[in-house]
Amino acid sequence: MKLFAAFSAEAPNKVFFSIVLGALAGVAYALLIPLVLASLTVELERGAPPTPYMFASFAVSQHRFAAVFFVTCAFILVARSLSQIMLLRVSMDMTTALRIRLYHRIARAPVAYLERVGSSRLINVLTGDVNRIVMGARLLPDLLISIVTLVGMLGFLLYTNSAVFWFVLGAIVVGAVTYQLPMYLGNRHFTRSRQKVDHLLEAINGLIQGAKELKLNEEKRAHFFRDMLVANEHEILRSDKRGYTLARAAMNYGDLISFFVIGVIAFVFVNYHVISNPELVGVIMALLYVTGPVNAILNFVPQVLVARISLRQLNEVLRELPEEAADAAAEVAPWQRLRFDQVAYRYQGEEGSGFQVGPLSFEIARGQVTFVVGGNGSGKSTLSKLITLHYLPAAGRIGFGAGQVDDGNRHAYRQQICAIYTDYYLFDRLWGNADEAGRQRINAYLVALRLQHKVSVSDGRFSTLALSDGQKKRLALLVALLEDRQLYLFDEWAADQDSTFKEVFYNMLLPELKARNKAVVVISHDDRYFCVADQLLIMEEGRLARVEAGQGRAAPPLRHGVAAPAPTLEQA
Repeated sequence: MKLFAAFSAEAPNKVFFSIVLGALAGVAYALLIPLVLASLTVELERGAPPTPYMFASFAVSQHRFAAVFFVTCAFILVARSLSQIMLLRVSMDMTTALRIRLYHRIARAPVAYLERVGSSRLINVLTGDVNRIVMGARLLPDLLISIVTLVGMLGFLLYTNSAVFWFVLGAIVVGAVTYQLPMYLGNRHFTRSRQKVDHLLEAINGLIQGAKELKLNEEKRAHFFRDMLVANEHEILRSDKRGYTLARAAMNYGDLISFFVIGVIAFVFVNYHVISNPELVGVIMALLYVTGPVNAILNFVPQVLVARISLRQLNEVLRELPEEAADAAAEVAPWQRLRFDQVAYRYQGEEGSGFQVGPLSFEIARGQVTFVVGGNGSGKSTLSKLITLHYLPAAGRIGFGAGQVDDGNRHAYRQQICAIYTDYYLFDRLWGNADEAGRQRINAYLVALRLQHKVSVSDGRFSTLALSDGQKKRLALLVALLEDRQLYLFDEWAADQDSTFKEVFYNMLLPELKARNKAVVVISHDDRYFCVADQLLIMEEGRLARVEAGQGRAAPPLRHGVAAPAPTLEQA
């Protein structure tokens, strides 16, 4: 019922008409055998065959019954086709709607949650579970047609011989119960397999993203293959084999239930109950006819079970996905200083343990360059995500000028921030800057960053992203400068640059942003350039050890000189 409710919510009217047409098709389908038997009964009662009716040069016996029979067949064809096509179209709409709904929820989820849950599980839900849900829901018309046909034939048996009806009904109940036991066991294996798929996708991601590291360490590669890839593959294979073995055995057992019943009626039941030969023929024809719907119902059950498992996984992800407020239009007052007042953040570990950053108290002013320095694990990256409002503080307050950051305006304040993290993602296109002035600015930045011979921009897209790490970071810098935000954060941006672009970054770009009254935060290990900073925040073991005043001047030239620097970005 949950699967049906999720499906009907997409287009309730279309689903309703589809179900109605499917039910009518099932009723008509159940009438075919009684029509044939009724025509034969009339012919036997007359004793002599009636004169055939000529239709388009064809002789047709019992033409009235024949007309009703063929009209019924045509109605079944039309009603069943319309029912399936309508539901097929709804299922396509539902696939797109579910994915878009998940896109929005993922886009509005906190970064901390996305980092914790990982991409593998979300991708599996988007690409696997959604499709399985829709495939299971598509079976509803056929399932309904089969159920209605089965009910109709049971009604025919009740009309023909009540003793046979009660015997067949009891056999169906016993068969269904005994059928469900292996299906229940198989369902447990399918659930276990689905859970392992998340781990396998994570391992596949490691195989691709960590290819360089694996090639450098054969022992690591062997352990990774054995413990992550092969182990998960075998777990999935083992669970799927067991699940489908049980399901297939149950389905074959279900296929033969009707024939078992026919055999018992033909060879045993007739010895204990009065049943005429015409009734026996009608009962056997009805049971043979109902074999198809019974098999369809039993064959659809595994797919519906898999769809229910995927629906449960989807709902679980939707329940777990927290949702941030996204009011970008909230009023944000002009500000000159970003303030941290006893701000703390804790990573959740086992049994409440976890690394804590803070409490931190400091200010970052516009028109100044602030360096954040410290050793590995000192909390610099966490601080960067607190500054850019991706991490929500567990304690303390963050303020921009006189305004305090809260759930209602957090998204609006983010729109004033631009950041390039160490694990940044470079999109293959630009949004905005489509006018002539924007194109000229882009080309000027490409020249200034010495990328004009590597990359061009056409229709808002970069011609290539097949660049070195340093070139990609320079391209990311171009995108950041085009956004023209009030606060810029660079996390180890210069780490992949040669000496020329270190000079450009520290002695040209940062002073230019400072002159444009931007608040600039730089996470760096380049102690040679610390003199560029107006302020240094020294982090140690998750705490702000001290705040030092900087010199705010250009770094001295390299001892052996550097290549001629690119033109300044202000000139560009």
